[in-house]
Amino acid sequence: MDVKPDNQGLKVLFVAYHYLPTKGTGIPGSMRTIKFVRNLNSCDCHVLTVRKPDVVESESPLGHLTPPINGETVHRAGALDLFAMLLRVRRRIKRLLGKTGDRGAHTTQVFKSQSSKPDQSKSAIQRFKDFIYNLFYFPDQESPWIPLAVIKGWRVVRRERINVIFATGSPWSGLLAGYFISRLTGIPLVVDFRDPWVGNPFHHSKGRFLDRLAIRMEKRLVRHATTVSLNTDALRDEFLTRYPDVDETKLIVLPNGYDRQEFDGLGGDSAIGSRLDEITLCHAGFLYGVRDPGPLLDAIRQTQTDLDQQGVRVRFIQIGHVKLDYDINQRYADLIDSGGLELLPQKSYRECLEYLSSADMLVNIQPGTQTQIPSKIYDYLALNKPILNITPADGALARMVSEYDFGALCSPEDCSAIGSVLRKLARDKRDGRPFEPYANRNQFDIERISEKLNARFQSIVFGTSSESVESARS
Repeated sequence: MDVKPDNQGLKVLFVAYHYLPTKGTGIPGSMRTIKFVRNLNSCDCHVLTVRKPDVVESESPLGHLTPPINGETVHRAGALDLFAMLLRVRRRIKRLLGKTGDRGAHTTQVFKSQSSKPDQSKSAIQRFKDFIYNLFYFPDQESPWIPLAVIKGWRVVRRERINVIFATGSPWSGLLAGYFISRLTGIPLVVDFRDPWVGNPFHHSKGRFLDRLAIRMEKRLVRHATTVSLNTDALRDEFLTRYPDVDETKLIVLPNGYDRQEFDGLGGDSAIGSRLDEITLCHAGFLYGVRDPGPLLDAIRQTQTDLDQQGVRVRFIQIGHVKLDYDINQRYADLIDSGGLELLPQKSYRECLEYLSSADMLVNIQPGTQTQIPSKIYDYLALNKPILNITPADGALARMVSEYDFGALCSPEDCSAIGSVLRKLARDKRDGRPFEPYANRNQFDIERISEKLNARFQSIVFGTSSESVESARS
């Protein structure tokens, strides 16, 4: 554990639904807060997070990290799920009346059972049930945490004399909790959008009323906050367009970045990437929906025929859950049988880094998003490995890759371009051509990004500095 200097300075309350211990989709959000806490050495950090009785620390993918990681104080608040409580009462009443039809069903199943159907095919009663369910879980499934988090946060602010609040989302419940704490205490608020809320391409509509409410709540957050942090330039540009009357110096870009401390002591796997007759590509993370590895796997199929003549095999390792609209084991059974595709279960963060550090090339799959950049690219930059970015040319990831020359860039529709990248990788490995490090990667070192955040904290609380429009961008 790092030791803080005596002059701890500012007292910062991080409102972060995801923190240690965590699992699954909570990992990127947890790492965002962890990186800032670990590198804000001049601040006295407090973290307000959820109580997670279902996460066993020893089984967490971030099990190598145990709070406190840098002297921070962790405050935990439970959830008050009123909807689930009402359904339990309803079920008990039905049992008393001799009606047992819902026995064994999940407490929310009676309301959610038809929610996957199109609205026009639902009955009026079911649409009303869906509305009530979505209202209770607005803005997201984590909303039951908001009331107790606000109470806990209000107490922490008063007791610890907090100077500034930093609320991060998604989930958006974290931003709303930070907003209400700030309104109750008068403490300045920094809202941190790790993803777009309004206009998120992965958003499933909760109906016209709640979708409009989300728009109003985002607007209220932006107007109330002293600073709005966005994790990509494209997302900042989108906010400037959506809120033209907001002072643009209020909006800053804080990329996710990489933390060099996470990469100390990586040994790699000697069974991966060491053979000259094999090129190994690796992707660690959830593949779902439009985040489809199909274009890469199709390119491997096509390219393998050419590489067979050179005695070279292509191997793609996928680490983590796969949930696509087709059965990947069936569609690509030939690649699985030949060793061209290896599907591994979710592993710990450190284990993933070991695999990635041994691979010949690291893979990014990011289709259909204009403002989002996957956080894994920053790990890739820290590892200083060749990167294959499969993403549309007009998205935020493509613009970043082009601007900083962070690897190969291929459209998801262009299998031939992906194949060309694979053939070049095979030639470079055969000829022993060394990889040239990324000259601009230091801009995404979390130490530099944390310095920028600390400067903004100082400006908010003490008025010691002012940032120009140019410095607001990454």
